Amino acid sequence: MRWRLLIAGLALVFAIPATLPASNKPAKSPETSYEFLQINHFDVAPGIDFPDEYRAKIDEDLFRALQTIKGIKQVLRDGESLPTGAPVLLITGTITKFEKGNRAARYLVGFGAGATVIRAHLKCLDAGTKQVLIEHDVDGKVIMGMVGGKSEGANNGLAKEIAKDIKEKFF
Repeated sequence: MRWRLLIAGLALVFAIPATLPASNKPAKSPETSYEFLQINHFDVAPGIDFPDEYRAKIDEDLFRALQTIKGIKQVLRDGESLPTGAPVLLITGTITKFEKGNRAARYLVGFGAGATVIRAHLKCLDAGTKQVLIEHDVDGKVIMGMVGGKSEGANNGLAKEIAKDIKEKFF
């Protein structure tokens, strides 16, 4: 009787993985293979006090983060001419939340006190058809760091989150 239970249990353990999907990664976009990306300047929602130097830093941080994705031939900046005949993924967004945070509070208190938060509504479109392929909110935060961390690091966190989303969806 014990042997039968043991064999039934082992059969169940080996049968379960066979019924599970092979991967829990999101499906890649099968329709179009993008090798070129263009970053448009992010807008700022009305009522959000977002410093101009942060806007420029987001563009640069996003440019660098996207260049690390394997399979991308070129990352283009806003205003650069697009390659003809090749599909281009257009990345744009709107800053919807900004909390400057407090470096001293991050350093002295910790536990998320004084965190800098940047939230953006991200849109990725096919540049040719203008079809929206991805649309959702992403955020970057500075919770801690060397001597409290610089608030501008939230830009880098936002850029990394966007690059991660694009990599998972398209590459």
